Amino acid sequence: MQHSLLRGVLLFTLAVTLGFALMGFEMLASRYLYPYFGGGINTWASLIATVLVALMLGYLLGGALVDRTMSPRLCGMLLVAAGLYLFSIPLWVDPLFSWILTGVGDGMAGIVLGATTLLLLPLTLISVFTPFAVRLLLTSVTFGGRLVGYVYGVSTVGNVLGTLVTVFTLMPMFGSRALTMVFAAITAACGLVMILSHRFLRGPGP
Repeated sequence: MQHSLLRGVLLFTLAVTLGFALMGFEMLASRYLYPYFGGGINTWASLIATVLVALMLGYLLGGALVDRTMSPRLCGMLLVAAGLYLFSIPLWVDPLFSWILTGVGDGMAGIVLGATTLLLLPLTLISVFTPFAVRLLLTSVTFGGRLVGYVYGVSTVGNVLGTLVTVFTLMPMFGSRALTMVFAAITAACGLVMILSHRFLRGPGP
């Protein structure tokens, strides 16, 4: 009983933290896009659409993977990969966006391409966590629906906090690149926690 409680606390904490980082980086991404594509409704439509596609792909990929192998270590490795991608963004974002602006333009195709290269891969990998968390917490189908609701609800709390805290507190305090490093470190740290807690999160069994 105590093991299940601690496992639940850890997974829900990770859900809040990753939800915070995911939505926080979406807000931060607007800063990267603004000098090249502006901050109007077209840019925000591209950002929101890209995030929704990333969530869809992450949920589908995570569901498929967790059905094949209920491995917290695998999920953790994907989160570390997402963190490494975020770490790399300041190295290539300006040259890439300059090329997109020159070669593709600042219309819908250019903005969507910019948002996609910035967000799609890392947010897809972060979103893989949610199906893993549900499956790792699920011990009885009797409470399956409620459990799914709890996981998505807690993750959404992280999304809300990430949106508000990033915009009103973190972005005024830090530069875009420094804050990108923070979100990268948070994401990678969550992945390392899952890797190091592999046996604990799996629970009893092979």
